[in-house]
Amino acid sequence: MYSSARVEDLTRVVAPPYDVISAEMAARLRARDPHNIVHVDLPEGAPPARYERAASLLRQWREDGTLVREERPSLYVVAQRYATRGMPERTRLGVIGCLRIEDEASGVVLPHEATMDAPRTDRLELMAATRCHLSPIFLLYTDPERTITPLLEAALNRPADRWATDDAGVETRLWRLADPAVVEALCAGLAHRPLWIADGHHRYAAARLLRDRLRPHGSGSAGPGPEELMPAYLTDADSPGLTILPYHRVLRELDGFDVERLVSGVAPHMEVKRFAFEGYEPRPAQMARRLHEMSDRGRQAIALYSGSGSFVLLVSSPGLAEHEAMAGVPGPLRGLDVVVLHRIVLEKALGLSEEAQRSGGHLAYTEDAARALGWVDSGEARAAFLLNATRAGQLRDVSSAGLRMPQKSTYFYPKILTGLVLYPLEPDGA
Repeated sequence: MYSSARVEDLTRVVAPPYDVISAEMAARLRARDPHNIVHVDLPEGAPPARYERAASLLRQWREDGTLVREERPSLYVVAQRYATRGMPERTRLGVIGCLRIEDEASGVVLPHEATMDAPRTDRLELMAATRCHLSPIFLLYTDPERTITPLLEAALNRPADRWATDDAGVETRLWRLADPAVVEALCAGLAHRPLWIADGHHRYAAARLLRDRLRPHGSGSAGPGPEELMPAYLTDADSPGLTILPYHRVLRELDGFDVERLVSGVAPHMEVKRFAFEGYEPRPAQMARRLHEMSDRGRQAIALYSGSGSFVLLVSSPGLAEHEAMAGVPGPLRGLDVVVLHRIVLEKALGLSEEAQRSGGHLAYTEDAARALGWVDSGEARAAFLLNATRAGQLRDVSSAGLRMPQKSTYFYPKILTGLVLYPLEPDGA
């Protein structure tokens, strides 16, 4: 952890997860403090030098006492108080600990999204160079008996050990739990529950690859080494403090793209509704309102904006789930707006294969609808596709069936800050 003696204000050195940091935000965080974690988590330059630079800097921070190892093995309770999108203020409670890295076939840690090659490789090479997990992945569990939550809530009766407030105003507080009895009770309570990955699919996949790379040669079973573990934040999937935001898509560029041709290509499978923007309400709010109306009626819907004074709502036709256009799509995926977008709009109408969608060359992703529309208005993108949020129950249904949603299907808010707790694979001085 960051030394409280060397780093009194944790706000100056923590950062959001790497994959939601824009170039502008990264520059701002780097300028904020020479010890901000983004210097290591998003090192500048080209590989492999960028990874070597990150490893050298992390080693320096450990040697000069900026980062210190905890005296006792601990778990960490994390409370995040936040408000977003006009919702009432909420608090999400969770715990950070070490998670055993499981093989995919074990059915213990369940992903729900596909991954992309470039970020998975980037995280693997950064982990390999630094010999450190810089941030916890984000997991969900269910606790219908409420055996876990009271153990976490008990920590709130004393002052937090560390705290930080991010640029969005989210207040994060952290408490150490070192009492062996409490630690044992929490570990026992979570030991046999399925865990769903909310955020961190690329980091988890990279950690498994690193584990296999670092295991002793010829080892066919999991050993006791530190490479078998990684940090994870766990929270109750049914908590009222859990918020999932929509994750919108933006089409950067595509040869021959024409919005009317796209609409014509979608029309055999979806109803097309056109709306003019009205002056009294922000454009993203008008689009969200129409999307919510369709969701309330049990229909999948995508709002399409291509830079005019209007937008198009693409709504699933009755029976679309059973239509030949959805052939091969398993049942739990057929009712998801994001799957309809990727299968009907992107693949069928635009001709973007699954591989092309995953490559990162054609699509950008953002939870901010206004930003998505702004990219189109500025000419940085050709079209924006706005969606309703995926629900936690849908996530569990898909991942429990061993299936995957398209990449970037969920945006859990708020994110877990990078820099709260790090997990080095080598002891100090190694």
